[in-house]
Amino acid sequence: MGKKKGKEQEAPPKDEFDPLDLTTKKAQTVVLMLASPEDGVLQRACEALFKFSEKCDENKEQLLNLGALDYLLKLILHEDKTVKRNATMAIGSMATNSIVRKSLRNLDCIQSLIALLGPEEDVLCHEFSSLAMASMAEEFASKVEIFEKGGLEPLINLLSSSDCDVQRNSIQAIALLLQDYQSRAAFQELNGIEPVLKLLDSDYPVIQELALHTLNRASMDTENRIAIRDLGGMDKLVDVIGKKEFEDLHVLCLQVLSNCLKDIESVQHVQSTGVFSKLLAFIAESTNTEVQKFAATVIAACCKSEDNRRIFHEQETEKTLITLLTGESAEVSMAAAKALAAMSENLSSRDYIGKLEGIPTLIGMLKTDSADLKEAVSLALANLSSGNANNCTEIVEKGGLDALIKLLPDNKPSLQGYAAVCLTNLAQDESWRSDMLRLGVISGLVIAMQSNDTDVQNKACHLLSALLCDNDARSELFNENGLSHLINLLKSNHDSVRRNASWALTMCCVDNELSAEVTKLGGLSILQDLNQSNSRKSPFTEAALERVLDSNLSAKYSLTGVLKSDNIITDGFYDLGRVKEGSDIPSLEILSKNAVDQRRPIFLINIAKHKTNNNNNKPKIPIPRIEAPQPPSDKTSSIKPAKSRVDARSKSRMKDEKTNNEDNQQRHQEISQPTEVGNIKKKSSIQWHPPFDEKLAKHIDHCKEKILTLETTRKQIEALSIFVSSKMGGPIPKDEVPKCSFELPISQLKLELNSNVIPIGEVQIGIYYHRALLFKAIADRIGISCSLVRGDYGRAWNEVRLCKAEQADGVRYPPETYIVDLMHNPGELFLQGSPAAVSYQRI
Repeated sequence: MGKKKGKEQEAPPKDEFDPLDLTTKKAQTVVLMLASPEDGVLQRACEALFKFSEKCDENKEQLLNLGALDYLLKLILHEDKTVKRNATMAIGSMATNSIVRKSLRNLDCIQSLIALLGPEEDVLCHEFSSLAMASMAEEFASKVEIFEKGGLEPLINLLSSSDCDVQRNSIQAIALLLQDYQSRAAFQELNGIEPVLKLLDSDYPVIQELALHTLNRASMDTENRIAIRDLGGMDKLVDVIGKKEFEDLHVLCLQVLSNCLKDIESVQHVQSTGVFSKLLAFIAESTNTEVQKFAATVIAACCKSEDNRRIFHEQETEKTLITLLTGESAEVSMAAAKALAAMSENLSSRDYIGKLEGIPTLIGMLKTDSADLKEAVSLALANLSSGNANNCTEIVEKGGLDALIKLLPDNKPSLQGYAAVCLTNLAQDESWRSDMLRLGVISGLVIAMQSNDTDVQNKACHLLSALLCDNDARSELFNENGLSHLINLLKSNHDSVRRNASWALTMCCVDNELSAEVTKLGGLSILQDLNQSNSRKSPFTEAALERVLDSNLSAKYSLTGVLKSDNIITDGFYDLGRVKEGSDIPSLEILSKNAVDQRRPIFLINIAKHKTNNNNNKPKIPIPRIEAPQPPSDKTSSIKPAKSRVDARSKSRMKDEKTNNEDNQQRHQEISQPTEVGNIKKKSSIQWHPPFDEKLAKHIDHCKEKILTLETTRKQIEALSIFVSSKMGGPIPKDEVPKCSFELPISQLKLELNSNVIPIGEVQIGIYYHRALLFKAIADRIGISCSLVRGDYGRAWNEVRLCKAEQADGVRYPPETYIVDLMHNPGELFLQGSPAAVSYQRI
């Protein structure tokens, strides 16, 4: 028998691919392998791509360009767990690149990534899917999509994971999602506060830091703050602050506390549990300037509430803040000053800070070079000096006035404003106002008023109005040319600036000379325009206009046609006639120098004598008399001077005028002639003064002697009206008034005086408005209260207030207003509104 042959090996099936061991160094080849149907190939390809992606950002972008994302997003839904896990790892790694994130957002992958956060997935899936979610949440659009598709809740659930990487990625994603208000509002409902608070006990600082970031954003919502307080979160935060080894977390803890302390309930909680005292003690003892600065900032933010300020005061927070003031760090001092400023809005805190000697420290800090620090200090001083006399005294005694005044011209608007507020508080004391003026406060205010900042303008005007109750302040404002800047602020578009500028102008125009200067600078016209505007006028602009006019009665009578009983006519008053609102009122000096014209004359009230050295030896210029004709004997007679008398007197006047002109020329030459004083040649000049009205002076003296001695005011008024009528042509029947030729004698006076300005005493033939003016001028001098009202068509009248009758028990009826008849039946009084009064007032 032959030897048996062995069994032959079977050949492999013809339809089966022989195993292939492949080694590649190209990522493109591995990306192509992601299309393989074999799980093993997919597992190894995804793992290789993950390792390649982890090396650098360039690799992530290269994989994106090779189209790996499309494959990987399909594989994270693969049935094989290893393939799903490795694909998720690759996606999570690539998503940390911003360019890849943009592509992921366009590929609509959020829902698939959220599915990987479920409890049935393994830890690595959780780790890298949460990493992808944290990366995607950096984009605002992705935040909204993650929330809307329910991604917040599974992330919160993963905070309880035993894997630290999962915790870190999840808390990072949540912290980013809470930047959106919708996520913050839903966070407490999803019970997110408690697991985040537990992460504060983590062994990993990065997780603790992310947990605090999350709490900081969550605590912006009221419901979340309540949950933090109810779950003992505030105590936990203070415990973290109290541990020196967690020093890098202290600022974040303070940020969360600052949000929580916005609620009065939270402040009461930390007060009742003693946590607040512990916190203040730690802040005072801390050597970390960043912590100290932020702690003071937290206190300042919480002090926006009056209830919080009260509780902070009860905890003696002021002591801690004053301690921080004296530190070496300017930033800490600035934060402490701001906190003191906030706390000093509480009345008790103001007193306490003053007793703790906090004010001298603050004043000393005004000498620093830091504008920001000076700003905070000036704000604190402004609040401390509000309504507190002791603190004001302390500021002045410690040299605060000079330091604050030097801040007014500063370039920092807020610094200027706070300094002005503090000085306004101090300006309530007269002696301190004098010190301010001596230290140059007005010059500083003039600079501040020129600021472009409306708040500075507003506060500068407020301070100015407080100072202008003193004559010296008004004089200095004039000398510093501050009036023009103040008037310019009346044009401001801001109501508060116009209001305070108007009030300052009201105080300024107590002085008649300054009021005249205001008129000259256009202030009167601006105020008139403001009060004609329904949107820009205010009680302050109205008061300013009234004060300007009250100090310039000539302008008031011309513009309004009314002088009240308390508007006393003084020397230098002139009646220019009716002037339209908004028109300029020329000065009497300018009017007197104008050439004689055909217009209505200006009537002057002046009995003040002014001595001059240049014309003592000059004869007075004679003023010819114009005798008043006797009243007509019947209604058909007319009141006209005889032609022959007028012609004869005209010749005499021509001769006198020639003599007067020669005297005036000689006087002008003497004034212009240079005089030598030592070796210096000077040109002498004479200040202009209004002409003296000798006749009016005699009228007033006569009335003081004869009328002022009468028993009752009614008799005085009747006697004065008869006297005035007698000096201006006597009684004239109403139907004879149109025939009264008063224009010619007055025109003659203009020629004789060579001036458009006529002293009222020289008028011997006058009608309503001449007589009413003379009546008011004399009545004001002898103490009879009356008003002067201009009507139409040459009408004017005087109004007086008299009691109608006297009862048997001595009680008088309320006074009533009467119109004084100076024309037709002098001495008669018409009850205002009666037919006789209306007939006297109108044609």
